[in-house]
Amino acid sequence: MKKVVNIILGNVMIAFAISTLVLQHNIIAGGVSGIGSVIEHYLHLPISLTVGIINIVLFLMGLLFIGKEFAMKTLLSTFLFPVLLDFFNQQTMFHNLLSDTFLSSVLGGVIIGYGVGLILKSGGSTGGFDIVALLIERYCHVPVSLTFNLIDITILLLQCLFHNFDQVIYGIVTVMLTAYIMNHTLMSGKALAQIVIMSDQYQQIQQVILEKINAGVTMLHGTKGYTDQDTKVVLSVIPYRKLPMMKEMIKEVDDKAFVIVSKIEEVGGNGFTRDLRDNFG
Repeated sequence: MKKVVNIILGNVMIAFAISTLVLQHNIIAGGVSGIGSVIEHYLHLPISLTVGIINIVLFLMGLLFIGKEFAMKTLLSTFLFPVLLDFFNQQTMFHNLLSDTFLSSVLGGVIIGYGVGLILKSGGSTGGFDIVALLIERYCHVPVSLTFNLIDITILLLQCLFHNFDQVIYGIVTVMLTAYIMNHTLMSGKALAQIVIMSDQYQQIQQVILEKINAGVTMLHGTKGYTDQDTKVVLSVIPYRKLPMMKEMIKEVDDKAFVIVSKIEEVGGNGFTRDLRDNFG
């Protein structure tokens, strides 16, 4: 149920941002909304109607050529998004919320990116031209990212014909921020710190991590490069909030310990996602 709520919330955010921030300031948009903007300009059809028709066609393509499982993931967004877009277009109380076009492009990119990330993180799909990219990959072996980027660039170029240079730049800002925030949202709550410690006091450091930091430890076999002596290397993965405490405790045990800290995006498996779940909350 929580996933369904998040998918609905994500669609609300995307529709709100596109209607009240992007389209309101004539900022160029990518994806199905961008095509809707092009058709509205030349054929004077409402964007919500165009988006609805395109989404339904693409949904049927996904159902026929990709499968029911993928189609079910796109079903909610396919029919909900055009309705929400039309709703926000009709509600004048949401119009002209911001007078600054640049601020609107920035805020629009952030909200859209978070909305898309929320949908994908909940196991849903925004549908749209993702389906076309997947079909091309399946039958022509062209990478999804390449096809999707080419489609987006084409849609942006089509809108350049009836938008001024400033609006094009604002559109690029929105698209870039959307991608960045989407990726950040997908990885939120998963980033952890990997710490590698090389010290002659590795046994004491091992006990400190296990007993005081309450984190898992892996002991690796190593060889000192200068003396050619065998040694143990301590490896642990911890939440960032525990990193200052760990560094301080390592220093207390051995102030000459060689410590490497690196960021990792996600950890899974026994000891991380199961046994020690509470420690990473």
